[in-house]
Amino acid sequence: MRLEKSLHVIDYEVVMTQPIQMMDSDQARSFMDGRKPDAYTLLDVRQEWEYKEFHIPGAQLLPLPELMDRVEEVDRAKPVVVYCRSGGRSMAAATLLDNQGYEEVINLVGGAMGWQGATAVGPIDLGMIEFSGTEAPQEVVLKAYAMENSLQQFYLKRADVAESLERIELFMELAGFEDRHKETLYTLYSRVVDSQIPRDMFEEVAFSSVKIAAEGGVDIQAFVEEHADAFEGDHGILQMAAMVEAQAMDYYLRCARLVENTETEEILQLLAREEKAHLKLLGKFMDRRDQGKSA
Repeated sequence: MRLEKSLHVIDYEVVMTQPIQMMDSDQARSFMDGRKPDAYTLLDVRQEWEYKEFHIPGAQLLPLPELMDRVEEVDRAKPVVVYCRSGGRSMAAATLLDNQGYEEVINLVGGAMGWQGATAVGPIDLGMIEFSGTEAPQEVVLKAYAMENSLQQFYLKRADVAESLERIELFMELAGFEDRHKETLYTLYSRVVDSQIPRDMFEEVAFSSVKIAAEGGVDIQAFVEEHADAFEGDHGILQMAAMVEAQAMDYYLRCARLVENTETEEILQLLAREEKAHLKLLGKFMDRRDQGKSA
């Protein structure tokens, strides 16, 4: 079977968005001091208990797991400065807002830690997947499959080292979600190429033809180790997982908006909705104060 067979290519229209701005705490203070408080939105995307422990004065709370359901609460006519604990969740939130058409989105590098004087760890962007809007549909599916597989393997590793039954069950449940997504993407790929490709051959294509290091196959465990100060304890791992789930949701929403095939759009929208559900599940676990050191 030749995998190079002619594919049904769908035309895309590239949507240009404004780049997300990065500001450290000093730059953000200058930005806010030079404007009236009602001229911008300061958005805190942490969990409610984190907000109660400390928040930047004037901040509006909208936890990342709830962002897509409540996005209209964020004024589109104003610049939005987004922050979390260290800059990871806020980067994911900023990307989602950018995808929703917000014209000026600013990520606070170092987050609340940097604002309070702790050493900022720099902008935390997982760089897990790239989407230009020009990919053929089979490329979209291959990138998504590699992304889902990478996240699934990470969850399975976390389940292996978890120290409680509750944590093991959580990470196994999340791994199961990714397995179902992989099955959906494999089925979608077969439709796109109009041929039933054996699963092992499909995976070989997914993991070899996609630029793994930059587009869906990042070593998440290595990423966590690199940013150990930002992702400490179980809560830090959940925070990182929320970043990835938000980025996956953003990827599916961007693809769905640009694809012309109705059936493919519906599948991508379904995947986006499921990622949103995963985010909410992670939010519930992040709200449990026994997660260890807050992140």
